[in-house]
Amino acid sequence: MQKLKFLKQNSLDRLQANIGVNQKYYVENSPWLGSYFSGFDWSADSNIVEGASIVLKLPTSKVNHYDLENTRAIYSTFKHMTPVQASDPRLWAYLTHVTHWDYMRKRWPVEQYLGKDRLKEIIQERYFFMSDRSRALVLNGMARLWWYGYCSYDESRSDPFELTSALIKNLDVTQSILERTFSRNTMITKTFLNVLLDRERKGKAFYVRQNVRDLAKYLVQIGGVTIIDALDEPALREVLNGKIDQLSSTPVPA
Repeated sequence: MQKLKFLKQNSLDRLQANIGVNQKYYVENSPWLGSYFSGFDWSADSNIVEGASIVLKLPTSKVNHYDLENTRAIYSTFKHMTPVQASDPRLWAYLTHVTHWDYMRKRWPVEQYLGKDRLKEIIQERYFFMSDRSRALVLNGMARLWWYGYCSYDESRSDPFELTSALIKNLDVTQSILERTFSRNTMITKTFLNVLLDRERKGKAFYVRQNVRDLAKYLVQIGGVTIIDALDEPALREVLNGKIDQLSSTPVPA
């Protein structure tokens, strides 16, 4: 059993401060931190046991990303991590720059952004965990896989990742749920996904972009006047289905 490694803070600070200068390294075929920090003690073991080495499926096209399969791999190994541990930028930076470099290069090849103003921003978002940004958990190339699992894993189901497939099958659903503060409450996110999955099975799929966003905003709004965390699952399902019925009967502006 091996322990998960992380970047030391001074190493992480140096990398982040020099993204612009280091852009050329992000097109390398192999991890480069060993030579970049040559002579320095730049990483250390965490107290998180990794267990068996994780093998991620590499994307084969712009369509075949294998996010569900890779979420299964990451979360099954690290489901014992707490949200606090999963918010450590040093951990994810090591995984994106070293352990799963091949995956990162296939999933987000930076070549397509070379010479563009957004290149630095893309590297910051995908290769680093920007803890001061609310979307960090869904932008970082590796953290997003863990968070998908955390918000949807349900061990009471024959397939514990059944709700995960509902979460990531539609980008609007993914963003609308995970970029809201209520996503920290797994009962709320799993009930949200369960309602969507039930409606889809009944032939009443609710995946219209604006409607999904309005439903998520509605949860935030009622959270301001109701202690939403105190609602039990049946009550929350009733609230969600009621709002979905209302939104479904209202024409979506063109």
